[in-house]
Amino acid sequence: MGNSGSYAAVGNTQTQSSGKKYHTKCICVGCGCSENMCEPALATDIRCCCFEAAVKVDPSLCKDTDQLCYGRMGLKVGPAVLDVTNPFVDKHELIVVCEKKVF
Repeated sequence: MGNSGSYAAVGNTQTQSSGKKYHTKCICVGCGCSENMCEPALATDIRCCCFEAAVKVDPSLCKDTDQLCYGRMGLKVGPAVLDVTNPFVDKHELIVVCEKKVF
């Protein structure tokens, strides 16, 4: 379990304490200081057996006003996949029926 890929969810390394300044660890709890204050400002991840999740808030991704419109959400349950996108940004597929673009 020593390598970073064994416990970092979805390739997220911002939440790993090893490799950071002032890294300290006692049995299973570690802490350290990151050099990047706001990239990301908040990050969390979890991995337990077959369950993985990761979330981060990164203000550096909103430096330009056009970046404020970027957004996406996705969900998969069994064979069904659902995603929600911004129609002002993703204009190339507004209406699609059974893999055929209508509009």
